[in-house]
Amino acid sequence: MSIFKPIKNKRIYQQIIEQIRELITDGTLEPGDKLMSERAMAEELDVSRASIREAFSVLEMLGLIESRPGEGTFIKEMKEDKVVEPLALILAGDTDNVFELIEVRKILEVESAALATKRATEEDIERIGEVIQDMEQDVKEGRLGDQADVKFHIAIVKATHNQMFTKVMYTISDLLIQAIGQSRQKLFTVEGNNEMLYKQHKKIYENIAAKKPQLARESMYNHLETTKNELEKLMK
Repeated sequence: MSIFKPIKNKRIYQQIIEQIRELITDGTLEPGDKLMSERAMAEELDVSRASIREAFSVLEMLGLIESRPGEGTFIKEMKEDKVVEPLALILAGDTDNVFELIEVRKILEVESAALATKRATEEDIERIGEVIQDMEQDVKEGRLGDQADVKFHIAIVKATHNQMFTKVMYTISDLLIQAIGQSRQKLFTVEGNNEMLYKQHKKIYENIAAKKPQLARESMYNHLETTKNELEKLMK
């Protein structure tokens, strides 16, 4: 009997992430457990291998799984303090409130962008730059780009090397994934918005790479504020 549920008609990689997180939370999957291969899981869930790769990529960015060359993909030992769990339960009751989440993100991510200018390693900068390249490709090919968007914001918070910031980001990551997906689906209906979002993310990256804290702070704030304003127009 499979431990996985059938996949429904919403963003497939999001559902895979949700299922794996639930299986970790309820103890079905434990640290050190090996996940089935991409191919086997794709067959099990009747989805494409690309969807499995997308889910694994985000889960690895969140620190929930790790890929070991020549061995496979494993559930990672969680170091996050369980004290943060009640916040997840509080927020989970209102997952559709994108605007409240944007307010939370302003508090967390605006300062994270500034801190990243001072603390990011070369590897951190390279990782964020790779995500920007993925975003550029998404724009060229007309893709929604929500996976790269999620990875970008997580990578910046991790680049602060502040464990508390990372814990908070981990706590709201389910909501972040859902909210970014919903937001992009709405924003994507207006021509030019996808390119606008790409340029905003690129500007944030450039300011972090150039080690300009105030500009990084401003560009992140402007991005989140623009997102909020554009969504408000579309939801009227």
